[in-house]
Amino acid sequence: MSLLLSFLLLGLAQAPTAQPTTPAACVKAARDFVQSEQRVLKQITGDAIRKIEAGKVALAQKCAVQFNVATIAEADLAQLIALYGEAEQPAHAKAALDRALGSKTLPVNVRADVLAQAVLTGLREPKSQERNARLEGYVDQLDRLKGDLLETQLSAHARMNGFYRGDDIDDGIIKHSTWLIERAKTFTPQQRTQYGSIIVSAHINMAEVVAGRGDNARTQQLLTAAKTNWSDVPNADLMLAPAMARYALVGTLAAPISAPRWLNAPPNTSIAMPGAVTLLEFTAHWCGPCKESYPGVKRLLAKYGSRGFRVVLATELYGYFGTERSLTAEVEVERDREYWAHEGLNVPVAVEDQRKAPVRGADGKFTYFENPNDKAYEVGGIPQIHIIDKQGRIRLIMVGYDDVNEARLSKLIEQLLKEK
Repeated sequence: MSLLLSFLLLGLAQAPTAQPTTPAACVKAARDFVQSEQRVLKQITGDAIRKIEAGKVALAQKCAVQFNVATIAEADLAQLIALYGEAEQPAHAKAALDRALGSKTLPVNVRADVLAQAVLTGLREPKSQERNARLEGYVDQLDRLKGDLLETQLSAHARMNGFYRGDDIDDGIIKHSTWLIERAKTFTPQQRTQYGSIIVSAHINMAEVVAGRGDNARTQQLLTAAKTNWSDVPNADLMLAPAMARYALVGTLAAPISAPRWLNAPPNTSIAMPGAVTLLEFTAHWCGPCKESYPGVKRLLAKYGSRGFRVVLATELYGYFGTERSLTAEVEVERDREYWAHEGLNVPVAVEDQRKAPVRGADGKFTYFENPNDKAYEVGGIPQIHIIDKQGRIRLIMVGYDDVNEARLSKLIEQLLKEK
């Protein structure tokens, strides 16, 4: 018997002995299974998470076979869509959605739940422009419904906003952050408490987009408004402080980049920022959005490299590369060398030491160890790109990378190259 099959049987054996009889109960059972299995993990690894996910899918599929899309009560359609999402059965989910959307008798609150669930389930599908446009259509339909649907509508907008932030799609972030910020103006005190953290995140997401477009004044306005108007939200200051510190760096002198190891530069090099127009990108070999930025960065380097423009990358050791684990520093650096050479970025790459694990003190609080380059530039997520002028001043900070930004970066670099 394979290890995976043994695991699945073990997981199913630990599920409730009585088969759930409603889609909602099946969804709950599948999600409870994931939580219970994760709690007993001695070590969280990719393999362990994948096995738990496989167990959940098997459990959801077993539960789903008892339902018929054509005959199930309309009130259960939203949760049936959710169940098919957990079971990784998109064709069944679409059938349930089609029936719900085609119904002339579906109550408004049920239609709203169906649309919101269609968004959540759709986000599990492979990314594509077609999928995104379809999900936006569901959100737009949801917004047009009349009634007390704030929680459902807000959840859909927040989910889409989170996806776009993770995938660095600026227009999507702007659309949903704007909706959330505007809708929050009508919140009751209870709603402020319940949903405030979502609204603070929307301010931060929007601020990151407009900062990447060069509007640092608007960035500061958004962050200040969040701090002023939402300070009563638990942990609001903790959420806002890193972003406020990051964008306060615009206009200041950039710190030199130093590291004990370098690619395409001698060990222990320290690169001072004055003297050239510099694109400094904080990146990592495992970072998908970083990889998506490289073609645009290479085009900028090809276009302006002969005119005093340079690219510097900053990363660190992680102890692994791809599926290889427990790598020595020397081996990982060689993997990094091959990786960035393959990407066509034969530029200086600072490779900092691997961070030490957090240490818990006698008071129970943890001490975290930071990468000094990350700290100097208030890195909050990667890729994080800084455009630095000839005088060594930070002129733009971009968190994430959207291809539409390449033209804006090009325009700014062109401008900075002309400055004295």
